[in-house]
This record gives sequence, C-alpha cells and structure tokens, in this order.
Amino acid sequence: MPLTARQVYRDYITDGIPSSGNHKPAKADVRTLLTGYEAVITAFTSNGGLVYTSRAVLFADLAHAPNSSAWVIGDATAAYNGVYMKAGASGSGSWTRVADLPYSFVQLTDAGAGTANAIQLTSTIPTSQSVLRVANVFEANAGNVTVSENGGPAKSLLTSSGGQIAAAGLTAGMMIVYVDDGAAFRLLSDQASAAIQAAAAASASAAAGSASAASASAAAAAASAAGVSLPAVAANRMLVDNAAGTTRESKTLSETMTILAGAVSGRTSTFSLDNSTLYKARSLKDRWLDSYRLNEELNFTGGGATATDAAVLQALFNRAKAAGRGEIILPRGDIALEATCLLKNPGATPNKIRVVGQGAGATRFLNTSAAQVMFWLGDDADADYTRGIACEGFSLAAAVAQNDSGSGFFLRHTSDLSFKDIFTDGLRNGWSFGVGGPAVNNSVYSHLSNCGGNSPGTSGVALIRLGSGGILTIDGGAHRWNANGGHIFMEHDNTSWNWDGLYVYDQFFEHFQKYLASTGKGIVNAEWTGGQVDRADIFFQIEASVPASGSNRDWNIHDVKLLGFSGQGGAIGVLASGTVESVRIAHNTFHGLHDACIYASTGGVFIEGNEMVQCADLGASAPLGGALIRLGQGRSRVLGNFGYRPGGAPGSAYRYGIQWDGATYSERSAANNVWYNFGASAETGTM
Repeated sequence: MPLTARQVYRDYITDGIPSSGNHKPAKADVRTLLTGYEAVITAFTSNGGLVYTSRAVLFADLAHAPNSSAWVIGDATAAYNGVYMKAGASGSGSWTRVADLPYSFVQLTDAGAGTANAIQLTSTIPTSQSVLRVANVFEANAGNVTVSENGGPAKSLLTSSGGQIAAAGLTAGMMIVYVDDGAAFRLLSDQASAAIQAAAAASASAAAGSASAASASAAAAAASAAGVSLPAVAANRMLVDNAAGTTRESKTLSETMTILAGAVSGRTSTFSLDNSTLYKARSLKDRWLDSYRLNEELNFTGGGATATDAAVLQALFNRAKAAGRGEIILPRGDIALEATCLLKNPGATPNKIRVVGQGAGATRFLNTSAAQVMFWLGDDADADYTRGIACEGFSLAAAVAQNDSGSGFFLRHTSDLSFKDIFTDGLRNGWSFGVGGPAVNNSVYSHLSNCGGNSPGTSGVALIRLGSGGILTIDGGAHRWNANGGHIFMEHDNTSWNWDGLYVYDQFFEHFQKYLASTGKGIVNAEWTGGQVDRADIFFQIEASVPASGSNRDWNIHDVKLLGFSGQGGAIGVLASGTVESVRIAHNTFHGLHDACIYASTGGVFIEGNEMVQCADLGASAPLGGALIRLGQGRSRVLGNFGYRPGGAPGSAYRYGIQWDGATYSERSAANNVWYNFGASAETGTM
C-alpha cells in the first residue's frame, strides 16, 4: 500500500505512548512518498495539464477522452479540490475524484484575521487531509486553540499526543508544523517550553488542593452518614419519599406502581400488578405507550348516569389521535352519552385507533334522547376518508326509545372501518353507511364481525341502512339477529346512488319483516350465503324504485335456509321486479313458506338446484299464490330444482311448480326440474 504523508511524518512514540518529541522519518519512506507524487504529476502533465478553479466548471466540460485527468484547485468547498479522472466518451460521461492534489506540504499564513485562540489561516494552494502544513503564528494564545483553513470549519489544534495547548504555548512569530487527523489538527512541532513548565506547576498545585479537598469531603460524608436512618434491606422493594417529604419509606413494587399510576393519570389509582389487572402482561405498555383507559379520566362518571361521559370520551379520542396512541380501553358497566361522539381520523395513512370494551353486554353505551346519533364516524367536510377506526367489544342500548332519526353508528366519508363483537339492543337503526351522502362511494370498505342486534318493536327504518358506498362485509358468529316481525334487517333506499358490493356470510336471523330490501337505485354485486333466515313477509326484495336508471345486478343468493310457518310470517322468498340483471338463486332450501318461493315479474334470474318443500300456499288469498316459482317475461333459466307438494292441506292449494306469465318469450328456459305430487300441470304458461 502507498505511504501517506501522515504515516511518513507520524508522531514520536515512546513506550507505545505519543510524545511531544520529533519523529525522524526514514529517507526511504520520504523517497517513496515523493515518487508517488511525481508519478501523479507526470501523468497529469502528460495529459495536457487540465486545471479548473471549481468542480462545477470541471463537471460542465465533458469534451475529453476517457481516462483524461484534471485538477480542481481553488474550489470554495475544500473537499471538492483534487485530482479527477474522466469516464465515458468525449462529450458524455462524468468526472470522478480519484486523489488529493499531489502536494507534500502547504504553507499557510496567519495574517491576524482571527483571534489569539481562534486562528484563521489562508493559503494559495488548497489543503487536504494528506498534506503537511506549515504556518506562522500571529499572536500568542491564551488558552485552547482552534484553526480554520481558507474559511473552512474550525478544528481544535492539539499537541501531538492529543492534549490541549497550554496558555502561551504558541508565541507571536512562531512557526508550527501540523497535520489533519480528521477530527482535529495535531502539532508535529513543539509548543513553547515555558508554557509547558507553567502548566505542569499549575497541575501539581491543583492535585495537592484536590487531595486536601477529598480528605475534607470524606470527613463530611462520614459525619452525614452517621445521622442517616434508612429502612432495612428487603427483596423486591424500593425506597420512596413519603408524602410529607421528610423521610424515605420501603415500598413493594405493586405499591410503587400504584403511586406512579396516580401521578400519570392525575387521580388516586388502585392500579397494581395482580391477577385482576386487565392485560396483566402488558400493563405498563397499556398505561404509558399506546393505550388510554376511559375510567381513569378525571371527569368520567360511568354507571349510566347522565353527566359528561360523551365529552370525556370525545376529548380522550382526540388526545389519542394527536398523541399517536392506538387504543382506548372502556370499563365494564353502563356509559350514558349526553351527546354525539364524533370519531374521525382522516388521512391516507392515519394512526389507527381501536375503541374496545369488556365485551358486548359487559360494556354498554346508552342513548339519552330519541333522535340521538350515538357515534358519528367520519366527516364529509374532510378532504380524505376517515380510516382505520375499530370498535370492539361493547353494546349500544336504547335507554330512551329511538325514533326513526336516531342511530347507533352513523358513517359518512369513511373507509376501512371495522366493528367486532358489537351488539345493538332495542335500536331502530344500528348502523347507517353513507346515508344522505353527497356523492358516490361515501362510505366504503366496512366490516361487521361477530355482531348482532335485538329489535323488539316496529320501525320505519332498517337496522342496517345502506346509502352511497360499497363493500360491506358481515360475517362471524353473530350473538343473534332478532326481531318480532316489524323491522327490516337491511335496506338500500337511496334513489340517487347505488350500493356496490355487499357480502353476508353464515348469519342466523329470527323473524324480521324483510332481510334484504333493495328499494333505492339498486345494489350491484351482492352475495348472501349460508346461515338461516327464519320467518319474514318478504325474505329478499329486489325492486329498485327508480326504473329509468335503477338496477339490481349480479346478486348471488345461495346455500341459505329460508324458513316460514303458516300464520307466523314466511310469505314470499325472493321478490324481484324492474331492472333485474343476473340474479342467481341457487342451492337454497325454502321450507314452510305460504306464498311464492320466487317471483320475478321481469325475469333476469337464474334459479338452480333449490329445494322447495312443505310450503303451505294460502290459495286465492295469497298475493302471488298458485306456484312455487312464478316468472314474467325476461331472461330466466330454471334448472334442476325440486319441489314437493303435500297431498293434503296445508299445501294442497299450490297448483304449479312453475307459472310462466305472459306470451312466449325466447329467453326463458327450464330443464331437469322435479315437481313431486303436482301431476301433469306442474308447469303452466309458455316459455
């Protein structure tokens, strides 16, 4: 490896320790160093001697052959000065710095521009870390010294062993030799001997004074310790100042944590690390890192009392959002909301916030007025969606009977919101998604998992309302979805915007008036599969109220049990009219209905592999009576279905398996259907 100037002119070493003496470089090392410089200079001059006053000027000149060399000398940024090599053909490519300028030493001048302790040096040749420096000293120093070269950053000037220069170690007119070690400048020449002697004498005096002071301090410490009385040492305990600040007491870790918890929350706390602590293994993190607890807020009341708990929860949510915390933990018991809580967190990548209770029924929010919206999520006024809020493990209950304006969760301008283990008890409207939204796709990507509801009364609005938006998924093991015949479970009634994307999986229902009604502009892309729907006036109603522009398209109702009992609901299975496109009704069981299992007055349906048994038609009194499947003129296919008519009442009034309405229509077809006990008139009308 080539030798550098720093190696050749290195410090003088005595017994492995740098000293202030002079190291005598070997002539062979000096010859090697200078030979390297000569080689660079020869290569440079043989190339035509390109010299530039700044790197910017060099970079602007690419009209040179590959491997051409050039010098940059005089750039205001010292690190840009050096030897550069050209890469790429003439007129293109780039210049790369390959070496420092080949100067073995640089002479600098102290003209007195700085101060005695902050020397400013200038040179006609730029310096680099590899050169030896020679400079004069304008005036004697009075303490620690820094040096700045050619307006560059100041570095400490140290002795060769790395110590600070003593006062008057540099004298006026003195010549110094030094190098750059990267972090500081190091002298190779000595500082003035008189200053060294004075510094040594001062150090000796200071040492003597320190010894005397140490002796006095030891005596004082012994006297002080004699008057100290501390509690006895015990395992897993800490010393804590008492409340009066007069003594220290021994506390267990649990007692200490209780004191700290009170200091953090601002109120007396019974927090401890015992087996009853929520999230015992994460108790410290819950408290100080990413969680807040609602019941630790100073003004929280709880117990269902009408006070200020909505305001307390609102303030806590806002604080969690601002602080970047991800969780609000709710206590057990009832929490009355005197006002609407607005939960919004707009942004493309917001801080996700989880509001979690102790379980549905264990933590309950109560409304306090009939028209109250309990939780409003999102805001149309925001530029971006509210995203990433999760509600989990609590109930909403109607302490005051709701009217049709009241709501549990009202979502506007939201995306990626989730609800898990949520139960609505006695609410007319539990969830509203984009209802009244001003534009298409107002509320998108929502998820209900393991949720449920109990709707004992009659209602003019559905338990779940769909407005403008799409992609709602309902799945998981529901607590229960219960009603008494006077309530629609889910309805899209927005006549301005359709709903795009509805997915309901394996849910179980009891006696709703309707389970899914599309009476607005229409639902596009819907799948309802698995589970059971028990008793209804109309199980699935597919009837857009705006025939000119509305459409229900690409539905798939499959593998569902539709159960009805005479006199207890269970009339029509699937009722469709208007613009209906590609609705598939497949592999379902229709059992005990007392009107048509499927009636599509305008067609648009594909009916395959369904089982229709023990249906007890009411005869002439049935609104659509007479057939298990009744189809109007429109594209329809009926394939591989099975229908059974009991031999006697109830059920004998059913006359047909399929009733084709109107004149012959070329896009209606039927095949491989079995209508047991219907005789020769199993199908009527013309296809």
